[in-house]
Amino acid sequence: MTFGVTGLVMAAFFTVACAKADGPAQEKAGNAAPAKLELKDGPPLEFRGTLSGDVLEMVPMEDEVVTPEAKHFLATGENPYQGNQEAVNKGYTIFSTACSGCHGHLAEGKLGPALADDYWTYPKNETDKGIFETIYGGAAGMMGPQQGRLTVDEILHVIAWVRHQAEENAKNGGAAANHG
Repeated sequence: MTFGVTGLVMAAFFTVACAKADGPAQEKAGNAAPAKLELKDGPPLEFRGTLSGDVLEMVPMEDEVVTPEAKHFLATGENPYQGNQEAVNKGYTIFSTACSGCHGHLAEGKLGPALADDYWTYPKNETDKGIFETIYGGAAGMMGPQQGRLTVDEILHVIAWVRHQAEENAKNGGAAANHG
């Protein structure tokens, strides 16, 4: 019976840990339509789930500050943190706590695929918009959606670090020795 109880506890944990969170903001709003983001760089792009192709709802988390950089990305698909060393360092910190357990300390791959090489499980991830859609909306296997877990700005920092790490790996002919 211990195995059965342990199995139930683990299943409950993974269900809670991996479930798409419906934030308190949605509960308070009831059936009201989610707030629209006002972007100065143009109307928001359409973001689609990597697996389903369904339109992803770009709803800020409760208390999320939508930065000017996030607004720029949502309107253009261009990551303004690309090449910014301070942002890359912050991206590494976020990656190491939120992503490295599956993708490896240096994005070399573990349970999840490598992210800092020249092969993409989903070819759309070659673009920042594509990899954002995969992170935000989730992917196959154990990669649950990070919508509601990471802010748009945090995801952009992670993408900047992953791109930096891939560049370093290409220069060094393999896994880069450090994150900066």
